[in-house]
Order: sequence, then C-alpha cells, then structure tokens
Amino acid sequence: MRADWRAVPDFKGRMSAKNRLHGQPVNGGGHAFDHVTVGLLTGPDGGGERVEVMLWQLTHAYWSGRSSYDLRLSGVALWFPRPLPPIGFYPMSEYWKATPRDFPAIPKHLLQEYDALSALGPQHGETRVLVADDLVFSALIRPEALGRPQLSGRHLRLDGNTAIAWSKGHAAPKLLEELAMELYELVGLLPRSSGPGS
Repeated sequence: MRADWRAVPDFKGRMSAKNRLHGQPVNGGGHAFDHVTVGLLTGPDGGGERVEVMLWQLTHAYWSGRSSYDLRLSGVALWFPRPLPPIGFYPMSEYWKATPRDFPAIPKHLLQEYDALSALGPQHGETRVLVADDLVFSALIRPEALGRPQLSGRHLRLDGNTAIAWSKGHAAPKLLEELAMELYELVGLLPRSSGPGS
C-alpha cells in the first residue's frame, strides 16, 4: 500500500465509507466493508486530476431461496472533481444485472441499453452496457480501453463524480491499487464535452 494511503480500522468508518456509494454492488444489508483503504491519486506522471480513492472488500450474506451463503467481492471507487457521464458495464453475472436504478439522477428515457458483443467480441456476448451518450460508449467500450489487466472482466459504473469497478472475490490490496490506476486512466479516455445525461 502507498505510504500516504491509510486503512480505516473502525466499523463506523468502514460503514460510512460504504454508504458513500449507492446502487450495485453495495446496496442493501447492514454490512460494513470488511476492509477499506483511502487516499489520493494522480496520474502516473504526477500530473492530471487529483481524485479521492477507496479500495474496499465486502462480504454480503446472499440469499438463494431459503438458504444463504457469503458472497465476497472487492473493488475500487474514485471521486473526481468534475461530473462524469453516466455509463454502466455489466458482464454476465447472477448477482449484478444492468439496471437504470444504478443511476437515480438520470431519467430512464435518457439511458440506452446495448450489448457489448459488436464492440468487444464474442466473449462479451452477454455483457450489457447502460449509457446516455453514444460518444461515451465509443470511447470506453473497446478492447484497448477495457482490456487492461485489472479492469478486464469487472463491472464498472460512472455516475455523478464517482467511478466504481468491482468483481466477485477479495482481490489483494496490490491488485486493487493497480485497478484504481487503470480506472483513473479509463476515465481519462472520456470525451471532455460529455456530461451527465448529455
């Protein structure tokens, strides 16, 4: 972990960190994050926007019929000093489906749903994308953008000034740190003229 980043050890702080996010994958339940690390991030050359970063691991009690089991997941969240255009990227999953409820500030009629097959190839035939701007789709839904090692296969959502990426399993802190950097770089590919709901 970077020297200027810090872990959040207390339950109240970990619960507060979780409550900063809305929608999938953290909606529902009174569970706090298992582990949280927070800090600031800038571009690889030290320039660019300074963003808040949060690395997290969570264990949900997941119900299936009358039985339950622990669902472990992890990811990162970044808070930018500017609004981001809304987009959600949902690989096939029994846990997280594409839903406009993930974007409460965006009128449903502005969100379009696409599959990612034509842009990313047959391995993404059941990946759904929710987006309000076709230029944003073109900028991000392509192999050279989403094929980065830690972004590959993860769900992601940009909404408001927040970017979040997650997947099943408790990833190691070093991998989450790499994911934070890849997500930061992905946001850098956005067309600057795009805003929420544009």
